[in-house]
Amino acid sequence: MKTAKTTRILTPIEDWQQLPNGKILHKQTQLRVNQHLPLCFGYHLLKLGKLSCQLDTSHSKIRHQINCAGSGKKIDLLANIQQLPLQDSSIDLCILAHELDFSSDPHQLLREVERVLTLDGTLIISGYNPISIFGLRSILKSKDSKTARLFLLNRILDWLHLLGFEIQHKQHFDFMSCEFNSLFSSYVEKIGQRYAPYFCSAYIIVAKKHSSPITPIKSPFQFKKQRLTGQGVVARQHYPS
Repeated sequence: MKTAKTTRILTPIEDWQQLPNGKILHKQTQLRVNQHLPLCFGYHLLKLGKLSCQLDTSHSKIRHQINCAGSGKKIDLLANIQQLPLQDSSIDLCILAHELDFSSDPHQLLREVERVLTLDGTLIISGYNPISIFGLRSILKSKDSKTARLFLLNRILDWLHLLGFEIQHKQHFDFMSCEFNSLFSSYVEKIGQRYAPYFCSAYIIVAKKHSSPITPIKSPFQFKKQRLTGQGVVARQHYPS
């Protein structure tokens, strides 16, 4: 598999407003995160990166919530998100909004998230779609977008499968990148998401860390072996399963 690590220095994003149509993207991402928050349970919720920290998770049933980033205001844990100072299997829900787009080593970031998630823990990821109208425009025209690295949704899914995640939900969205201030714009957005999803500017993935039984299953079969006794009588020796 082609490595995704780069030596380029990527400009970190401080606020949704720095992104093209960031206000609209923030709103649409928030709506989709809200749909999945009530379905996640546990004790600890972790938001990684400044964009994730700016999402409202007050509707979550998980009361202990941690905002983690390398710097900024209203941050509970100042840390390198690729080397988290957290115990293994300690987080029940992790939110990663557009951090893969601006990460120099997205593989390491996902490995670190997998490490801190509990068995059956949930990961919510959002990011940009490189083959969308936004992606093509970013590559051809925008100088600022050179700091972003856009990955196809299927490539992200492959990384998650290799880490043992089970995909619960995936969706492309933000087809028009505009406010739904009319029935027409809302209708066009729905049509775009349904019939041309690969041209939407963003995606969201909900994945669950797969748990497998660590206790071996006892075999129901008993194997028998014949042996000769001292008197030449054939006896059967039973070996426990």
